[in-house]
Amino acid sequence: MAAANGGRKFLQQIVKMMSEGGGFDKNLSKLRVVAGGNGKCVAEMTVEKEHENSGGTLHGGLTATLVDIVSTMALMTTEKAVPGVSVNINVSYMKAATSGQEIVINAETLRVGRNLAFLSVDITNKESGALIATGSHTKYIG
Repeated sequence: MAAANGGRKFLQQIVKMMSEGGGFDKNLSKLRVVAGGNGKCVAEMTVEKEHENSGGTLHGGLTATLVDIVSTMALMTTEKAVPGVSVNINVSYMKAATSGQEIVINAETLRVGRNLAFLSVDITNKESGALIATGSHTKYIG
């Protein structure tokens, strides 16, 4: 797959392959890539019952997964065009997202070095713009 600056269509193919592969990645079957390329990826998702914790809000583990996956897709559109291996993921939870809410996951590659890549993610409520979570992701790309 040609990835450098690959854009939205390339990223949509990645999401499709992951969600059809079964296992844990099937949780991403409702993720919609709306923009991407040049080290960035923007995706949207409607929070549904299958994404909720027992309190009826977006599950924290799924939030961390969104940080992981969407930032990795952003990284795959850089010149190096590799997914890398996670070294560190940090997520700060700001506000809950409830069932039926549309969320936007905006990932950006901050820096790609020789061995490490640094990425940033904001997850927001699409309607209000309220910040739901922020994430940072460091990946080994050596």
